[in-house]
Amino acid sequence: MSETKKIRLVIADDHSVFRAGLKLLLQMNDDMEVVGEVSDTDHILEEIKRLEPDVLILDLTMPGGSTLPYIESLRRDVPNTRIIVLSMHDDLGLVRAALASGASGYVVKAAADTEVAAAIRAVASGKIFVDLDLDPSQVGSLLVAENDTSADDKKGPLKSLSAREKTVFLQLAKGYTNQEIADELDLSVKTVETYRGRIGVKLGLRSRADFVRFAVELGLIGPGNY
Repeated sequence: MSETKKIRLVIADDHSVFRAGLKLLLQMNDDMEVVGEVSDTDHILEEIKRLEPDVLILDLTMPGGSTLPYIESLRRDVPNTRIIVLSMHDDLGLVRAALASGASGYVVKAAADTEVAAAIRAVASGKIFVDLDLDPSQVGSLLVAENDTSADDKKGPLKSLSAREKTVFLQLAKGYTNQEIADELDLSVKTVETYRGRIGVKLGLRSRADFVRFAVELGLIGPGNY
């Protein structure tokens, strides 16, 4: 009987202890094989092109910032490699951003020991895997975003926002108060609050800290901008 083909994996994470633990965990599965590791963003694309794994397990944040901008390039240059994003944050906005960028899975690091193997098998078979406690309507919206191939879908994670909402989003993320935004855009404070509420619903964000973190993860602002 021929041996079952193993799912070839590459782990990209800057923490060596985490990589070692995850590798050990994954190689306990008979259908998986870790063929490479990457510790920084400079070598991700190079290694994935060289190794051509079935699945890349990619830390959302590595030295140099968010890895979301790399996902689109990886999907374009190595289309047969599916990508699972690992993150410290169970944030619906970040899930949407990851899927919109081309990832096939999203797993919170705290649950990696129990969920990552299931995520790997799912994405390797062409499915989408999201490790979050979401209600059915939220799951549906994520899958619609993933499967939408219209031209508007190529505008990225903020595609659902109007031009004015994008402006308000960035100003909120940069630390502007509602009053300051209202003064700059010649709006009432109540209108700004309405925009903030709409943006929060569309992106799955709640607090101002969520807005800041989401903007940083997308590379829209840096540590010195808020």
